[in-house]
Amino acid sequence: MGRRRNIGFDKIIEERKMLSFFKIFQSADLSSESMRAFSYSFITRVSRKDFSYKMVIRAQWGKTWHLEISKNPRYYYIERRGWDQFVSDNALGENEFITFTHRGNMVFHVNIYEQNGVEMLTPRKFQTMDSSSGIKKEGESSFKDVKKEQETDESAGRAEFVVRKRKTEESKSSKKKMERKKVKNGVETGESSRGSELKARKKKAEGYNTSKKKKKSKSKSKSKSKEVLNGVPEFKITIRKSYLKFLAIPKHFVDDHIPNKSKFFTVRHPNGIGSWKVLCLVREIRTIFSGGYSKLAREYPLMVGDKCTFKLIKPFEFVLLTSKKTRDEIDHYMID
Repeated sequence: MGRRRNIGFDKIIEERKMLSFFKIFQSADLSSESMRAFSYSFITRVSRKDFSYKMVIRAQWGKTWHLEISKNPRYYYIERRGWDQFVSDNALGENEFITFTHRGNMVFHVNIYEQNGVEMLTPRKFQTMDSSSGIKKEGESSFKDVKKEQETDESAGRAEFVVRKRKTEESKSSKKKMERKKVKNGVETGESSRGSELKARKKKAEGYNTSKKKKKSKSKSKSKSKEVLNGVPEFKITIRKSYLKFLAIPKHFVDDHIPNKSKFFTVRHPNGIGSWKVLCLVREIRTIFSGGYSKLAREYPLMVGDKCTFKLIKPFEFVLLTSKKTRDEIDHYMID
């Protein structure tokens, strides 16, 4: 009886006969021209009959992307628009290893391997990913620091509220005891004087409540004005050392203003001297600026200790404002 052939092995043998190349998708500069370039040795082996300036990428689950190819004096490269869509749709930027196998007529089959070596056979589900997947997230400690700071602020606010409530209750209890003591000792005042006292007490209580309401209203308006100034949503971040590679976006801002799917945002310099495409990578446990962000930090440039304000002027467009810190403050934020 003839030996049964291994279908998977036959597939590997078949693909080894075809032209192919690979790329590693790290979080920095996913959209750079060098990242989108074809190697010289690969292009020279593609026949004139097969070559075209239009390219098709097909994933294992059947999804396809249509891209265009351009040429500069040094090499051929993939146009940014289609490439960015491919990167965004697959939420790349976590050190994935991807092979591109040429099947003829500029049609490429891609195999995507995650950082743990497992091949992606279905598209990623952005909101249902298990946070315990085993893939070590870069900058996890920085994210924990941000979360810890938020929890500390919240707990401090709750403690302050409890103290105020306790003082109010103690004050009410003390007043009641004094009133009972006066009645017990036979200390009575005339009807008119008692009425005046009640009126004064009532007026004082109303003034206290009015003052309390004003404080609450003022506190809410201040809190809201921090996030939305002149109708423009914004969030503020002080640059730490790890924030020069990627940036964790505050959760409250993500919940209100960021879509629940990874997208590219444009970040502009306020003086109009530059703009950068940055991948907003959405995950269940956090949302970060990933691909393209380190290039922004380098070219803007951002420095440790800079206080940054990101203003969302359009649904997918930010303006980045910065203010420089003193030497002492820079030394503080260098301890990351």
